[in-house]
Amino acid sequence: MKIKLASFIVSAILLAPATAMANTPVQLSVPGVNLPAGNVSGVRLNVLYGQTSQVKGVNFSLLGLSSINNFTGLNFGLAFGVNHTTSSMTGLEFGLANWNEGNATGADFGLVNYTANNFTGAQFGTFNYAGSLNGLQFGFVNATDHINKGVQIGLINYDKSGTFVSKNLPIFPIINARF
Repeated sequence: MKIKLASFIVSAILLAPATAMANTPVQLSVPGVNLPAGNVSGVRLNVLYGQTSQVKGVNFSLLGLSSINNFTGLNFGLAFGVNHTTSSMTGLEFGLANWNEGNATGADFGLVNYTANNFTGAQFGTFNYAGSLNGLQFGFVNATDHINKGVQIGLINYDKSGTFVSKNLPIFPIINARF
């Protein structure tokens, strides 16, 4: 009886129309479909490919690309999952790749971490890029257009605006910093 009631409640939540719920607590996202549609304040599971406007909570991307306009919370790319944020990200991201087209605040853990604009926090990966950096990049290759306040630690550290050694020297091995 309890299992049937729990199944009914989960089904009702997943199938509720978007107009009835401005923010959904649970969403399943597959190519072309969000069940239910709308913003998420809770948990979202993305399988293969999914796109949604806003997630506040936990996002799991399984075997594919999860695309979110505004994200706040914990982002997990499981089994080749890629986290993609088009506007702003605040939180922690773990994935094969973490791709932020706007600004990001928090921490990225992945093989490739990319933030097009301002990144505030820490990036840990094989390759890290931030348009401007306030924080730490730790990886084999770290790149930025400008370190505002921060440190790059890696085999190759690139800062388009120059390194702490010289503004005319954009690449420096092992460590680069500006405060």
